[in-house]
This record gives sequence, structure tokens and C-alpha cells, in this order.
Amino acid sequence: MASDRPSTIVQSPHGRGHHRRVLPTMFRRSGPETLVAFARDYGLLREVSPDSVRQLVMAAELFQRWAGGPVRLDELDERSVSLWLRDLAATRAPATVRSKRVAILCLWRAAADEDLCYPPRRRVRAARVPVQPVDCWTREEVGAIATACRRLQRWHPSGLRRSVWWELAVRVAWDTALRRGDQLALRVAEIEPTSRATVVQHKTGRAQPIRLGDETMALLRRSLADAPRERVCPWEASEETFCKQFHRIVGLAGVRQGCWKWLRRASITDCEAQQAGAGGPQGGHAPGSRITALSYVNPRIVQGPEPVRPRTI
Repeated sequence: MASDRPSTIVQSPHGRGHHRRVLPTMFRRSGPETLVAFARDYGLLREVSPDSVRQLVMAAELFQRWAGGPVRLDELDERSVSLWLRDLAATRAPATVRSKRVAILCLWRAAADEDLCYPPRRRVRAARVPVQPVDCWTREEVGAIATACRRLQRWHPSGLRRSVWWELAVRVAWDTALRRGDQLALRVAEIEPTSRATVVQHKTGRAQPIRLGDETMALLRRSLADAPRERVCPWEASEETFCKQFHRIVGLAGVRQGCWKWLRRASITDCEAQQAGAGGPQGGHAPGSRITALSYVNPRIVQGPEPVRPRTI
């Protein structure tokens, strides 16, 4: 039976004339032809948030970087995607590998729906890798980072001293375990006089109750007197600038180098060390979710001889 796939005539590698073979080429239509370009325009095809589009573009760019150049939609194949996931698993966490796999398959199937390529015909498996132990700072190390913030000079665009802005940001991250984006979007008006608030997580859409510690609230009130503002920790610069400045603060503190996510993990781990099962609610995870233990709790800290004491840094 004749195939419905388009045929392409190619030159024989042995120079003995032409022969016809079936290639998985796409029907030429107007529109994006590369995976990255299609990812950037995904929001025109589906009703998704800008953040979701950004995650799709990141996955497409990672795959393109691995491939060594632009990847056309008609070049997608199960074996290449599986090899990429295998190599990605050597340096990334299992959850990251799974999310990138989902993103690429999402783009691939959407492109097939638009008749820009053929859909995947076999299952694309993510490489199996051992679960990496969660690493984060201890309570003492977070305290050292907060103290190091006080050594900063100059002023923040919000009108606060950089020392005050960064110490407040570190303390809010420790008290609430909010993701960076949710923390930077937190408004002063959302915080009740009792120091409590409810934040709707941008990533999951679930409501997460939070509470600021006494020292954090005192620092917040002093900072508002010096620089009235709408958001608790306003940040208008790029994420790259944020990470570079925080990297310098960690160096000043003299603790192990880590990223801003380590503060979220440290807060969740410390709550879990104080009371079994308290880490999940602190991180705003769904009841019964295994993600807390797999990605946020450092078992060495939880199982250590740390005595139960107030969560102050």
C-alpha cells in the first residue's frame, strides 16, 4: 500500500544515480519552521501564560544547543529527543529532566496538530537517574547570609539601603519559603497586622498561608518608614543581576556557595526538622505530595541531632 508520507529524491552516497526513499519531511506551509520559533509563538495557538511560554522556549533552546544548531520541526525524532534527555540527566535533577521532556513533547504534538510535522509515533522515555540528595543551607548559614547583607554599601532603587533591602529579602524568604517570583510580587497591603498573609502561588495557583517572624516584621516596619512602597521587596532589574548580587553576598557570608532556591529548601527543611510533615505546608505543596521529600528536604539536617528551638536566624 502506498505511503501517505511525502517522498524525496536524494543522491546516492555511492554516486550511482538517484534513488527514491521516504523521508519524514513536513508539508511546507507558512509559519515557523524551527522548534524555537514555534515555541515563541506557542501563545498564539494555545491559551497559556507568558511564564509557560517562557518554559517552553527554554526547553527548545536547550535541545537546540545540544543539537548544535537550529532544529526544524520536521527533524524531530524520538531517538534524538531520548539521547538529549539522557545527556541532560547527567547534569540536571530528575524533575528538571521530566519537565523538559514534557515541554518538548507538548511542542511536538502541537506542531503536528498544525500539520507542520508528524507526531511522535513511539514513546520518548526520560533517562533513569539516581535521585540526587537535596542540598541547602543550615539555619546557622542562613543567619550568616542575613548578617552579611548588613555590610553592603550604596542604595537600592526602592529608596532603601541595599543592606536593608537584601536582609529583608533573605528574612522573608526564610520565614515564608516563597518562590522568588511570588516573594518579589508580595504587596505590603497583603500582610495583616498579625504578620500573616495568604499568597496565591503563580506556579500552582494554590493559596499558601504565610507568616513573617517578629524580627522580619520589625525590619519591614522600619524600612517602610524610610521608604514607603507598594511591594515588600520590589525588584525591577533582571534575574541575572539578582543572582549575581546574591552570589556576592553568599561569598561575603563565607558559607557554601548556593543559589536563591537554597533559601526555600532551607526553610522547608528546617520546618521538617522541627516537626515531621511540616515541610510540605511550609512550601505550599499539595497534601500528600512527594515533591517535598524528593526535592526540598535535606535528610542530613532533618535526621541530625539538631534540637527543637524557635525558627530565628
